[in-house]
Formats: sequence, structure tokens, C-alpha cells
Amino acid sequence: MKIKLKNIIITVFIAALILPFILITDFFPFARFGMFAEPVSSVDTLKIFETEYYQYHQWHYLDGKQFNMASESFMYLAGNYFYRNQSKEFLLKLSQAIPDTSIYAWRLKQIQIHGNNLKQSDTVIIETLKIR
Repeated sequence: MKIKLKNIIITVFIAALILPFILITDFFPFARFGMFAEPVSSVDTLKIFETEYYQYHQWHYLDGKQFNMASESFMYLAGNYFYRNQSKEFLLKLSQAIPDTSIYAWRLKQIQIHGNNLKQSDTVIIETLKIR
């Protein structure tokens, strides 16, 4: 039997088209560019997480240096709790780590800065925890 070069090329081409769908382990490529995916944009968005506490009738910014941490590490930790939907647990742990009786409430904020323009920033209060 003589195998034609045309049949070999067609078989390899069809195998190259079908093989990725056989070897796929998740649907990430389809979700990324699918119907419900966010459009790809070149504008960078900076997300900053801040923690504040309410003391003496005003809100005060909590810096990570109070825990001997860099501010960026503390912000990363707050973001990690936010993305796991555990913001309330994060604030509870903070209130237990700083047992000041004059603190009335804690809150976690997310600030989104679009591009390099600080005037176009959005602030969202994610969670508020009242202690008393």
C-alpha cells in the first residue's frame, strides 16, 4: 500500500487541531477570552488596601510598621484576605492584635487608581467592624 503525502499532511493537520482539546486540563483559555471575560485593556489599575480604626471621633490610618512589617507587605496581607472573602476575619484579627479599649471600630478600604492619574481614584469601603 502506498501512502500519499497528501493524506499524511491532512492527518497531521487534523491531529494538530484536535490534540489541544484532548490534552486541555481546564477551561481557562476559553474563560479568558469568552463571552463573560473582561476586555483586555492597556490601562494599568493600581489597587491599594488601607486599614483604619475609629478612635476619639475620627478615623486613623493603620500603618504596617506598628506590626514590624513593611507597608507593602501589610497591604498585600489585607488584599489576600479581601480576595478570599475573609475581610471580617482580617479585621477581627487586627482588633485582637491591638486590644486598645478606646478603638470603637475598624474598616478596610480599597483604593483603585486608574493609570497614573491620582485624580481618578475610586475608594470603596469593603468591610466595617464595630467592636463596641
